[in-house]
Amino acid sequence: MVRERIVEIQCISHCYPDDTEVSICGLEFYLEEQEVVGILGANGSGKTTLLSHITGLLAPTKGQVRVFGREPHTQFKHMWQQMGVLLQSAGEQLIGPTVREDIGFSLKNAGWPQPDIDARVAEVMRELCISHLGDRIPHYLSGGEQQKVALAGALALRPKLLILDEPFASVDQKSKRELIALLNDLNEKHGTAILFTVHEMSSLPELAHIVYVMKEGELLVRGTPQDVLTDAALLQSAGLESPPLIDLANKLHARGINVPYTLEAEQLAVALSRMLAGADQ
Repeated sequence: MVRERIVEIQCISHCYPDDTEVSICGLEFYLEEQEVVGILGANGSGKTTLLSHITGLLAPTKGQVRVFGREPHTQFKHMWQQMGVLLQSAGEQLIGPTVREDIGFSLKNAGWPQPDIDARVAEVMRELCISHLGDRIPHYLSGGEQQKVALAGALALRPKLLILDEPFASVDQKSKRELIALLNDLNEKHGTAILFTVHEMSSLPELAHIVYVMKEGELLVRGTPQDVLTDAALLQSAGLESPPLIDLANKLHARGINVPYTLEAEQLAVALSRMLAGADQ
């Protein structure tokens, strides 16, 4: 099945008022409908600059950006009706006096009648398991709760594209697992395309279909999580370290032991146990 490209970027540059110029070049960047794409890079590699062009917060002085076939910086209102955005600091995008009102803000701004707003807000809160927070004040919530509320607000209009900037940077392991499961569910049930940035790799095998690796504004490679995470030379060139379990899997594969490439110790332990049990029979 041929899928439509909903994001396309070709070698862009942006010049800030102080004449500082930043560029995103190398490979052509694209994201197809229903695709989950992770952008991997060390801090300062240009990930946030790339997202800022996609969301229309920055306009390229050179090159081309197309999102849903349009220039996002000139079609800002239209773009934001089709994309949801979760910032790295989720608390900064919470503006409603209560959780329920915050989640419904974009719907109200889009002119929805109040009964429809109430129904959609209740639906999204159920999906994210935050119905009990409806009357709470957003800024009195925990960091994990704030993230879920901000995500609910981003999802209220059922966007075709969800963009997340370092969504796992400030959450504990339990919240991280919950968020990965939620994002996978959104992608599978609603066909939501997802674009997220990370500087560490533990979320990639469980979430991303495709990974781009960035270094100093250059898109180095586009590949599957397995292809990217098992390429030690590539990761080193991008200033990234191979995860220990991936190093171990590479060493085992070199010895003919075909364990899965995973960042979950339990999954690797189960695979090895099954192999050892089979060898004893």
